[in-house]
Amino acid sequence: MQISRLENPATVRRALGIIFWIMLMDVVGISILYPIAAYLVRRYSDQALMVTMLTIIYAAAQFFAAPALGKLGDRYGRRPVLLVSVLGSAAGYIIFGIGGALWVLFLARLVDGITAGNMSTASAYILDVSTPEDRPKNLGLIGVAWGVGLIFGPALGAALGQIDLALPAFVAAGLSLASAGLITFFLPESLPKERRQTAPIRLRDLNPLAAIGAMARLPAMGRLFAGLCLFNFAFNSINSTQTLYFIQRYTAQPWQLGLQLVAAGVTVAGVQALFVQKAVARFGERPAAVISLLGQAVFALAILKAPSFWIIVPLTVANSTMSTFTFPTIGSLASGSAPAQEQGALMGVTTALGSLMSIAGPLWGGLVYDHLAPGAPYLLGAVIFVLAGVALVKRR
Repeated sequence: MQISRLENPATVRRALGIIFWIMLMDVVGISILYPIAAYLVRRYSDQALMVTMLTIIYAAAQFFAAPALGKLGDRYGRRPVLLVSVLGSAAGYIIFGIGGALWVLFLARLVDGITAGNMSTASAYILDVSTPEDRPKNLGLIGVAWGVGLIFGPALGAALGQIDLALPAFVAAGLSLASAGLITFFLPESLPKERRQTAPIRLRDLNPLAAIGAMARLPAMGRLFAGLCLFNFAFNSINSTQTLYFIQRYTAQPWQLGLQLVAAGVTVAGVQALFVQKAVARFGERPAAVISLLGQAVFALAILKAPSFWIIVPLTVANSTMSTFTFPTIGSLASGSAPAQEQGALMGVTTALGSLMSIAGPLWGGLVYDHLAPGAPYLLGAVIFVLAGVALVKRR
């Protein structure tokens, strides 16, 4: 069918509503597997490494594929790439649900990772339809989607897993297919032909390292990428060991850990929806980003020194408030530094860098946890958050 272009604010609002739903279903689909993935892996292996391999394979595939998907979005439009991405996710979830062997589970995460352009392409769509003034607020929809999705996804996965361990994967596939229907029938294209890349796509354009290098050479982009990578590295190194740390230090029970996760999710969703745009309008994008990074350093140390688990919950709320500002502010700064016809490539590169840090951060966190001290990820993470803030302060 012929999709009309975005021409008025009401159409933009409807389109952003659809994009939010697609991102929300993406997060629910990812997090719905959290409660049951380890149980499915344990059918075939009792090694903890095999459980972490699900995340590593997905992140590694996404690292190599995301810049290429971003480039394709700049050339052919956002809708085709979004459609391929959500259909790929549906296929990956179906394979995961069928299972039957450990390599099948790994194949499922590989398929989903290769086509995992949902979030980066949705981000590029948001940038296409946003004015510079609205960019932080509209990019905040990503955080709202993550916050709400991380509340409902694990809860839904746990409930469905009580019926059948494979059921959450099939429900996730159904959510992806529902997103495909929205894209096909209701989502307008955000990138008109006159704003698309016209240069032919070369093989080197599909190389993630080349794409990252080309984007990093843009004025001031290198320091933004440095700040973003340092933030993701510290964030992932802490989060990957956090549950183990709470269990070991406070003898935290599953319901207490669930309460802490729900508090984080509610905070992220609420702060993104209510406060990000106001704070950015008052303080500016870079100051807000720097304050958020320094705040995370302070609260990482506070959590490290907390005498009881019940102090962890309000500290989690405070820390989540700080972290909620980081991505939309750095993302908006990066968007303003890239040409309009390369916004998809930019989002692909930032997704690839995030995937790379999703591999490096947990590996580092696990190593320092085991070989230095259980609190080492928090202590070193605080230092890295400060370095990320310094990178942004020194940005020209």
